[in-house]
Amino acid sequence: MCWVLGKRHLVMQLMACSACTLSWSGCARPQGELFPAMRPPRVWPGPPAQPRIKLVGALSDSSDLKAAISGSEALRKALRGPRPPMRMLGPHGVAYHDDGLLAVTDPSAAAVHLIDLNARTHMRVSGWGDERFAAPVGAAWMGDRLFVTDAGRGEVIELDAQGRHRGTFGGDELKGPVGIAYVPARQRLYVVDRTRHQVLVFRPDGTLDAVLGEHGAAPGQYNYPTHVTCSGDRLLVADSGNSRVQLIDLDGKCLRTIGQRGDGAGDFALPKGVAFDSEGHLYVVDAQFENVQVFDAMGQLLMAFGEEGRTPGQFWLPSGITIDERDRIWVADSGNHRIQVFEYLRATS
Repeated sequence: MCWVLGKRHLVMQLMACSACTLSWSGCARPQGELFPAMRPPRVWPGPPAQPRIKLVGALSDSSDLKAAISGSEALRKALRGPRPPMRMLGPHGVAYHDDGLLAVTDPSAAAVHLIDLNARTHMRVSGWGDERFAAPVGAAWMGDRLFVTDAGRGEVIELDAQGRHRGTFGGDELKGPVGIAYVPARQRLYVVDRTRHQVLVFRPDGTLDAVLGEHGAAPGQYNYPTHVTCSGDRLLVADSGNSRVQLIDLDGKCLRTIGQRGDGAGDFALPKGVAFDSEGHLYVVDAQFENVQVFDAMGQLLMAFGEEGRTPGQFWLPSGITIDERDRIWVADSGNHRIQVFEYLRATS
């Protein structure tokens, strides 16, 4: 008799739990629009000129991904409270994968954020095994392989798309690795070393292939370089200590220097992140001017966008930049603890 009563009580509990879960299914939330259209739009240059850059939105923490919420998650949230969002403390480098994967280095958090824009997931990777990141600053995708420079460890760390450690190299050659770019034309990784004032070229297995440049101010020489990007057979290097960027070929020959120290249009104070859009324009982030300057392939200034501040479209100590296949411009707005997203608008006839 006791067993029958116990069984009946268990069934009643299960039915009650099922009813509760069903009632909370109505609280489920579908996936939201990642970057809803802004009204009014924020564009550069302003009217009456034809806009060429548009602000799309920003990502500060995992809640900005607007992920779907299931009924069971809604119930868990009601019973235990909302999960704390995963935040960026000081995003520095940013790398975009064509499958919608965004890698963001965060030296302030000693971590790398892996953000899946399609699945709307946000993972923070602080280390592997007993090892920990010290100061991850640069990131570059090679297929589903992610290479991260760690200035604190003096190494390049390889992760897979799920954040699992796959290898480490460069400890014998690197002193202060910062920027990194994968060059498909050579199947090589180009790593900027700010302490050596050089660009080191590695094979994907970690073998050192070449060393480009030396300390100095002449073309092909560097003074505390920080960032690098690739387009075809050209590299753009932020020669930060010389307040300029250098366009070089894959063997390190300087094709053109752009900019100089100053406060005029086209001048630089502290150039950092560099990128190319689909039409070959050059984008340079200036961490002291708090803006992004855009140049044509010959190094002529076309426009600039952004200014110092905390509101959307403004920057506070910006650093890294990358541009995806849709010409969306992802800028690490470090001092504002966010990634701001813009879009290059092609000219219309």
